[in-house]
Order: sequence, then C-alpha cells, then structure tokens
Amino acid sequence: MHDSLSVRGAGGDDARAVQRVADAACHAVYDDILGPGVVDDIIVNWYDPDRLVADDIEPDARPFLVAAVDDAVVGFVEGVPDDDEADVAHLYRIYVHPDYWGDGVGRALLDRLEAVFRDRGFDRLRVSVFAENDVGVRFYESVGFGDRRTATDEQFDTERYEYEKSPG
Repeated sequence: MHDSLSVRGAGGDDARAVQRVADAACHAVYDDILGPGVVDDIIVNWYDPDRLVADDIEPDARPFLVAAVDDAVVGFVEGVPDDDEADVAHLYRIYVHPDYWGDGVGRALLDRLEAVFRDRGFDRLRVSVFAENDVGVRFYESVGFGDRRTATDEQFDTERYEYEKSPG
C-alpha cells in the first residue's frame, strides 16, 4: 500500500479524474469481454463528467469515494441503497487504475464504503460482476463476498455472479 494513499468523498472537481480511471480500468477488464467499441460507448455514456457530478457524485444518498496517491485520483467506488430492502446496499461500481492493481487501493476504497454503509445501518452489501471478469471475481472473493449466485446480464447478454457480505 502507498504511504500517501488517502480515501475521501468525491467532489465535482474529481469527475474528469474518475473518467480517466474508468477509461483505463474498463478497457483493461472489459475489452476482451465486451469489445473495445462497447467499452468506449460505456465511458462516453456512463462517465461523462457533467453527468457524473449531477447523477452520482453530488447525491448524498449515494456514497461516492475516491482514492488518491500523491493527490492524484487512482480509484473510486460508489454505493447505492437498495430500492426495496431497507437493510441492503449495493456496491454499484469500484475501479482502480491498472497501474495500482494489487496495491491495496481497492481494499481501502471498499473498507471506507463498508464503514459508510455500516454507519447508516445497512446489514448487507451486494455486488454483481461479469463471470468472465477474473480480476473482479478474485477481488470480491478475496475481500469476503460470498453466497455466489449466477444470473444473466440482459443488457450485455453475458453471465454474472452476484455476491453478498455483511459490511465490515
């Protein structure tokens, strides 16, 4: 882990850095699964800086955290409360720049997100990951996500794993 690693709430000024991290991480993970063109579309549509600020970074109900090394954003995580189950939250997305994979950045982000949800009274944290995303599957299993179920992702027509754990 980097001595200068810090995790903090994201602000509007972080949106472009979040987009850069998403671009690098998503291409590294998803190009072989979805194809580079689909990944490019995801980055354009899901990580537009203005949309990120309006829809994800600013709303208080959705914790959005960034990890920085030497003040440069190298990862981010976002969680969302479940719409139907009051004690359930979802790890909506977590990405770390590939240059920092294996350095503890993802774990630091997840630890902080779990603390936020634990403080808000959530008992369970769920995540869904493409079955072919070996990096993601290994990460989630290494940090205690279990109770794996298989489902089909209809948007991308691929198999997903759904995991659950108690936050913290």
